[in-house]
Amino acid sequence: MKYNGLHAIVGAVALAVAAGAAAGGRGNAPDWDRDAAARKAAYVYIDAMVDVSDERYTDYTSKLHRAVQLDPADADIAADYAELLLQTTELDSAGLESAYEALYRRFDKDRSDWANAAATAELAQRLGRYDDVATVWKALQKALPGRNDPSMNLADTYVLMYMRGDSAAYDSAMTIYSRLEEGLGFDIGLSSHKIRALALRKDTAAVMDELQRITLAAPADADVALYAGQMYENFGRPDSAMARYEHVAALDSTDGRALMLRAQLHLSQGDSAAYDAEVFRALESHNLDFQNKMRMLTGYIRALFTDSTQHARIDRLFDVMRQVNPGEPQLHALNALYLAQTGRPDSAAEQAGYAVDLDPDNAELWSMLVQMQAAREGTAADEGVVDAARRGARHFPESLYFPIVGAGRLAILKRYDEASAMLDSFDISAMDNPEAASDYWSMKGDIEYGRGNTDSSAVMYERAIAINPHNYMAMNNFAYHLAVADSLLDRAEHYSALAVKNDPQNATYLDTYAWVLFRKGEYTLARQYIDAVLRIFKEQDDKAAEEGLEATGASAEVLDHAGDIYFMTGARKEALEYWRRAHELEPDNALIKRKVDNKTIFFE
Repeated sequence: MKYNGLHAIVGAVALAVAAGAAAGGRGNAPDWDRDAAARKAAYVYIDAMVDVSDERYTDYTSKLHRAVQLDPADADIAADYAELLLQTTELDSAGLESAYEALYRRFDKDRSDWANAAATAELAQRLGRYDDVATVWKALQKALPGRNDPSMNLADTYVLMYMRGDSAAYDSAMTIYSRLEEGLGFDIGLSSHKIRALALRKDTAAVMDELQRITLAAPADADVALYAGQMYENFGRPDSAMARYEHVAALDSTDGRALMLRAQLHLSQGDSAAYDAEVFRALESHNLDFQNKMRMLTGYIRALFTDSTQHARIDRLFDVMRQVNPGEPQLHALNALYLAQTGRPDSAAEQAGYAVDLDPDNAELWSMLVQMQAAREGTAADEGVVDAARRGARHFPESLYFPIVGAGRLAILKRYDEASAMLDSFDISAMDNPEAASDYWSMKGDIEYGRGNTDSSAVMYERAIAINPHNYMAMNNFAYHLAVADSLLDRAEHYSALAVKNDPQNATYLDTYAWVLFRKGEYTLARQYIDAVLRIFKEQDDKAAEEGLEATGASAEVLDHAGDIYFMTGARKEALEYWRRAHELEPDNALIKRKVDNKTIFFE
């Protein structure tokens, strides 16, 4: 292959250099002029190297760019600039070709430089130039006769060439592997490369011979046995694989890798009892790395958490894991999720708190803590959410999530001053996310409405909708408040209809629309929508019952609405039943009690 220099390392730069030379009449500049430019480029290049060592990357980039403009013929400067572009720019095919020419020119300048050769070979392989890759490793073989890795890389390159149709390359690869074996003796790394080549050729018999050879060569090497076991599995020989894993267990009964691989093999063969026992042993191991344990534990929980008879065993697993691998936030987070899924919200919140304490800079863990606190009952949930949101807001002042969640819970508790203060702690003027800003103003609207400032709340909702015309929750809340106030009902219907159209299975949106229609006197249509709400809650309760979870049912507010709507459509018996159910949920609600006692409708 012929190399003609850096003719287009990036099109614009190279063309600019060429154009500048032509415009100035310097196409045949005297040697002293070129020498001066080269000396200046060398000075700039040295400054760039100082900048990169001091992590001043912007200065490094600009100076390297300047150096290559001054002396595009310098192989080192051109190649360094090419590597920079490869790391920071999405080059087109022409740019990749030019970058490759620059790297090859530097490699050709000194064929004994390992780093430069490796960079050149990597890009050549990326471009599919396997002959060039082979040329690079052959050059290093010659330049560095005391090293074996050029030969190994050359053999691997021949394997790649074989995979792409060069049948002769296979024999070249195997010749190199055999020569290396003669010099090195047994080496598992070398053997694994050789086995991969045999497997690619589908020479199963040769693979089996090689596996037997390496296990005999290193009978006390657990790594070799585990590798051989996995290869036996890949070739559909589970008995041979298990024998290798058992061999490792005999060498060291606490080797977690063997326990894990045995467990996976039991699972693949459908032996759930053996899998179960093996998982426990593997997770109790002190020398199985934590991430592998987490993968096993996650899979085990996913398979068995719905079986309540297994919960005690899984709880014990978590206890053991915390003793063997203390201080792991991931473990506490997984435990929190498991406890939440199995109906233990207080314990889930406790574990989420431990996870946050161990990794306080992880925003996802803080969000989990908020959610786990929200799943608790009564005052514990309220105070837990508010506390977690406040602390999360302090850790992540740039995030609106925590002020929004905390203010929302405070608003539910009718602690409007605290809600407003928490929301105002966030600098909304710095927010450049329209959706988030819209949520902020919508929450302000909720708070102002709760305070009784209906005019102010209307302004906030309108602002939220103007910022984000797809903020359907703001539309829903605004519409509901207008309906309660029996004010601007046409606007309320417009906003509520938009919300329902966007999410026709959202029970909250449907309830609001039913209530707006009720306020407008459209009782028959209102009943259709409240029936849809009740149907959604029933379906949710039925599904929860099937999964062994507690049914939540419709709220007292929804049932009260259903009672009023049914009453106005003449279904007074059904209306009274809905009011009674609402009263059971909210026995202190005087208005609902009055309806039940008098068996008729009343309005606030």
